[in-house]
Amino acid sequence: MSTNPLHEKPLKDVAYEALENMIIRGRIRGGSLFSEAELAQQINIGRTPVREALQQLAQVGLVTVLPRRGIMVVDVTIAMQLQVLEIRRPLERLVASCAALRANASQRAAMLELASATEKSAAAGDGDEFLQATRRNHAALEEASGNELIQSVMSLVHARSRRFWYIHYERWGDLSAAGAAHANLMRSISLGNEAAAVENADRLVDYLEQFCRSTIESYGKK
Repeated sequence: MSTNPLHEKPLKDVAYEALENMIIRGRIRGGSLFSEAELAQQINIGRTPVREALQQLAQVGLVTVLPRRGIMVVDVTIAMQLQVLEIRRPLERLVASCAALRANASQRAAMLELASATEKSAAAGDGDEFLQATRRNHAALEEASGNELIQSVMSLVHARSRRFWYIHYERWGDLSAAGAAHANLMRSISLGNEAAAVENADRLVDYLEQFCRSTIESYGKK
């Protein structure tokens, strides 16, 4: 039996995370065209799990599959991010409410640890680790919500938000403010305080909207 940690999760999930990280970090640029085989070779994973991962990436809007031409990475636009934010507030409020009411004891304990880890990565100024910390936060909250449809919808929202944030955070981001917003949300949910959780979800989206507005000048009139 293999001891490779990559085999602890399905290969299609490993491929998805690897390709998403490459797209988010700009190692595969918007407008680039690749073949399935090229991407499989780059991440050293077989073509079948890569094909499944690409289907997921297409579903969340990070790539477009062009028949007989290849895989094109979708460009980042301010218009798309504004659309994401338009639906994110009610969705974040829903996730916060459900998670605050439904999380079990172990999930609540884990949220406290995740909150501290998020603040630690923010204080260190480590954007890569902060990105992974927020990914873990979202996964924990969506699992605690007890609603599989929430998880499906939020995967689309978060995939696009992560990419937009990573492109701009060094110039426009405030890791301290972002870390506090995420940590406060996690802690209020861990306490089962639904009202506070919904309020902190609003504050998180307030920060994201402010961040988005700050980047608009970098897009000019696009």
